[in-house]
Amino acid sequence: MRITAFLAPALALGLAACGATARTPAETELAAALEARSLVPSTRDERDAIRRQDLLTQAAFWAEAHSLNPGDREAATELSSVLRRLGNARRAAEVAQQALALYPDNAELLYAYGAALAAEGRGPLAVEPLARAAVASPRDWRILNALGVALEQAGRPDEARRRYQDAMALAPEQPSVISNLALSHAMAGEPARAETLLREAMSLPGAGAEVRQNLALVIALQGRFDEAEAMARMDVSREMAEANMDYVRALMTTSRRWDAIRGDGS
Repeated sequence: MRITAFLAPALALGLAACGATARTPAETELAAALEARSLVPSTRDERDAIRRQDLLTQAAFWAEAHSLNPGDREAATELSSVLRRLGNARRAAEVAQQALALYPDNAELLYAYGAALAAEGRGPLAVEPLARAAVASPRDWRILNALGVALEQAGRPDEARRRYQDAMALAPEQPSVISNLALSHAMAGEPARAETLLREAMSLPGAGAEVRQNLALVIALQGRFDEAEAMARMDVSREMAEANMDYVRALMTTSRRWDAIRGDGS
């Protein structure tokens, strides 16, 4: 069992294994021909501007671009990312996987694919494409953060924490990375350490409801239920906050407390 409604890494912070192989000469020629096609009347400035619009507007734009030109690598990458953020991780993975047939070594597509898998909770399958993306783009903190989430889901917490630390070295003020590291400590039975990290994350620009809800969780895990519920109610209904507190209380009365948080398939 998992606290899926209350405890979730920022990316999960979510394919079948990528299985991409080197392109044949014919596939390389096809990819170049498709990418060169200009079927969507959009300039560079227009494409940059669309990223400032709401997610639904972005989704419509990139879906049209991808439909008109399946070889448009940028459109596939952006569509996958937007679909994941809209909650459709399965379709996001499909879009990225299809594009990887043409661009098997592209770091952005590998990241989009792996992140979509992790968002679905399929971390064990996300490790391989994200590890390849990290090799291709070793200074991209987003990839390292997503790889940490995938490793955590794959039951490899020590490796996950190393990837979070690597991401933090590149982006020390990213609350999502610190939050993911904190949750890893919480799942290892270290809620006090997790609380310290989450309070640090909350002090940073860009920290939002997810970080605050994770902080409420680790406070509750230390038995401070009134404080935790008051914090949780800043983002969710009173009924949901109370339900979350009841769930944590139940966990703390059993010997399976940390197993339940980790999610052991029971």
